[in-house]
Amino acid sequence: MIRFVQVLTLSLLTQIALATPQQLLTDLQKLRLTSTDVVTNFYMFTGLDADSKYDRRMQQGMKKFDVALKSALEQASANGVEDSLAAINAEWSEFKELLMANRKDMMTQGFPNVRLVDEMGRTNQEIVKKVTMTYEQVKETSGITPAPIVQKARSLALLMEEITSQYAARGTTNLGQVFMGNSERSLEQMADDFQKGLEELRALLANKGVNNILKSINSKWKFMAQSVKNYNENTVPFLVVSYNDRILMHLDELEQRFQ
Repeated sequence: MIRFVQVLTLSLLTQIALATPQQLLTDLQKLRLTSTDVVTNFYMFTGLDADSKYDRRMQQGMKKFDVALKSALEQASANGVEDSLAAINAEWSEFKELLMANRKDMMTQGFPNVRLVDEMGRTNQEIVKKVTMTYEQVKETSGITPAPIVQKARSLALLMEEITSQYAARGTTNLGQVFMGNSERSLEQMADDFQKGLEELRALLANKGVNNILKSINSKWKFMAQSVKNYNENTVPFLVVSYNDRILMHLDELEQRFQ
């Protein structure tokens, strides 16, 4: 009986030890996706004359980021990333100030300040960069690497958010050129990268019983790919954002299933 309790205790302790870095990686993924999504909704907000729908989405996104960041900060010490999370927290505070300033300008004068928009976009990119570095640091120090399917789904989700942000910037406002100048890749390059990654994900999921999910992702991506590669013709940012949401939902479903 004593031996059984000892084994059970050891097993529970092992599960707790493993759960901490796994949960932290999940939280960090949420931070990357959410911060980029907030920027997307800002561009939709400005391009559609302060549309209340995208204002709400911005507010909801900031709350989601705060929740994930709080969870990550609580795990920072156990995973040796206190300094990294502190830096992310500082960047996020700066980002929120810039976002609120740009939102106020939009609400009061009908357009945001170009310089502040540029600074906001660059701050968001710095957040994503720092979160990604922390994500890799946690993997290295913990020795825990997400399953290949999970990792591929996460990388595709982040790329999808980046594509949608760029498209929203280009398709809804003359400030799009400012944001586009911050990116290292063009929309066409990112679309090609997403298609390649999707094919790799499909190979990983062969015979896994998720054909319906893959078909749904593929059908929505076909529409998005055409729009993304022809962004100068008949831009449809509201549809791209909607399809982005659905693709992300499916990628998260895959992540949850194979985690």
